[in-house]
Amino acid sequence: MKFREFIRRSFSRVLAVDTEFRFDLTKTNPEKVVCFVYKDVFTGEVFRFWEHDKTDSEKHFNYDDCLLVSFNATAEYGCYLKLLHGKPRQMWDCFVENKRLYFPFREKGKFGLLATCGFYGIPCMSKEEKDKNVNVIIENKNYTLSQQKQILDYCQKDVEETAELFLCQVDDIEEKSKLKNHEDFERELWQIMFRGLSQGCVAQIQKFGVPVDTYLINEFNDYWPHVKDNIIKRKNSNLNVYNDDLTFSNEKFKAFVIDCGLARRWPLLKSGFFTTNDKVVKKFENDHPQIKEFRQLRKLLNTTKLTNYILHSDGRVRTQLNMFGTLTGRCSPSTAKYPFNASKWARNFIKPSWGEKLFYIDYAAQEPAIMAYLSGDENMIKNYQQGDIYLKTAQQIGLIKEQYATKETHEKEREVIKVLFLATGYGQGFRAIADSLNCSLFQAKDYLKKFKQLYSRYARWIEGVLDAGVVFNRLTTPYGWQRSIKGNLKWKDGKRVSIKNQLKNFPIQATGSDILRRAVIDLLDEYFKVVGLVHDAIIISCPIPESFRLIRRAKEIMVHASEKVVGGPIRVDAEPIEGNWKQKTKHQEIFEEIFSEINNYKKSIKETGYSGLEVRATR
Repeated sequence: MKFREFIRRSFSRVLAVDTEFRFDLTKTNPEKVVCFVYKDVFTGEVFRFWEHDKTDSEKHFNYDDCLLVSFNATAEYGCYLKLLHGKPRQMWDCFVENKRLYFPFREKGKFGLLATCGFYGIPCMSKEEKDKNVNVIIENKNYTLSQQKQILDYCQKDVEETAELFLCQVDDIEEKSKLKNHEDFERELWQIMFRGLSQGCVAQIQKFGVPVDTYLINEFNDYWPHVKDNIIKRKNSNLNVYNDDLTFSNEKFKAFVIDCGLARRWPLLKSGFFTTNDKVVKKFENDHPQIKEFRQLRKLLNTTKLTNYILHSDGRVRTQLNMFGTLTGRCSPSTAKYPFNASKWARNFIKPSWGEKLFYIDYAAQEPAIMAYLSGDENMIKNYQQGDIYLKTAQQIGLIKEQYATKETHEKEREVIKVLFLATGYGQGFRAIADSLNCSLFQAKDYLKKFKQLYSRYARWIEGVLDAGVVFNRLTTPYGWQRSIKGNLKWKDGKRVSIKNQLKNFPIQATGSDILRRAVIDLLDEYFKVVGLVHDAIIISCPIPESFRLIRRAKEIMVHASEKVVGGPIRVDAEPIEGNWKQKTKHQEIFEEIFSEINNYKKSIKETGYSGLEVRATR
């Protein structure tokens, strides 16, 4: 039996589906669903539904009996939710599967329907024709009969292309994954539908949106331009890296780095000045307190307005989460538009809706836990399950002598172990460790040697995974997300160099993505309101009277999700957010300083009656 035949026999219908709609203000959710068109992949039947005049409608099919095939299914899911059809669970997303197969080998922007069909040699409409039809949809709020037919015909063309693409993709997956029998087909199809359903969860989370303090955002946008220079000049008086007109001075920055005692280690540019690359600056943050101040100052200087936070009428911020946006399958929402991607001080603008409480629930030491469970390293599993794995490891390699060490009493030693886990996960050598810890090469070698001896089974396991990846041309997670590779070498600067270290963390990071998707699906299945995703964390909103019971259940669900994926429990921590989300002192001080300056400015306006600009003119 072929994979095609297995799929055909597994469902009453296999339906390629496409929808046309108009976006809301945030360009995230459908404001108005225009139509749906389906094509049965195996019988060729076409079904067209005009939905523009409706606020809800009957389900088009019994979705429990059908496999739906879409291209970037968040759009279809958004429209199903808008029409109150619920969230069909059996979805094959050709866009996601295309990324799974070819992510490293395609140029950015080459994963759209036209480019993907072109790859398989499927004829499709031109971009010009596509744009012409899209304009008809978005530029009208009512449609003539001829426009209705034009839109349905256009939608049907997309559906027909998706149907052909699906069949090509089925054959491609069967060949590349070497699917041979019923068990292979069943596993592969389940994993594909798992990823498809996660796209529905993304649409649901985007529909909920992130609740924010709209009053504070408007206050910031109105007054920040007037107080910004005062704050930056005051901070610069201690650092002296900017000129009086707030232009950056390479000469002053050079003197600043020398004064901090970092001149020998800070990378130089060809110009002879020190680099100001943010990754480099962040790396030296813990070496001198003024480096942190400099980095914060640069962020403030680059902050203008929070106008990228597109507020909906319900006082929530929404943006595309873009799940599967990275090689490891992580979400990659816009850093400018997503509140949880903002600078830590700006998270103060996040605030639960009236009568509700937010909880930030994240997996504790997720990467070491995944490393432990996937490799079956008994020492690593034991150290994780008995408490703080970083402290336990430090004690076992002799870095901490005290039996009852805590995070507070031995923060420095704990950070050393975190660096070793990070370095091991990314395949860094002792030189990189010495650089990260600011210690001698001899000491770095000793740390790394003891660490690898303690966790020798993990070291053997990851080497075996990478060797197998070279043989099978891919690395794969327990839930089937994969990174295709062509050997373990690549060309760089005219030489063939190893990418082995580059690949080492993929199994860990990508498995973390699977765990997050499993947790989100399970939480939404129990009707939790998930409003945001951040790397290995989930943000939920609960009614205050039920929050204690709900958060306890949410934590159980997330732990169980980790067990389903890696075979062992990963602990979770939950931080309640009852008002504006307070941050750690170093970040909170920036927020409070900004609003202290804003309040002083508002007070001066009240006393003088003059602001220099009409307040709220842009609102």
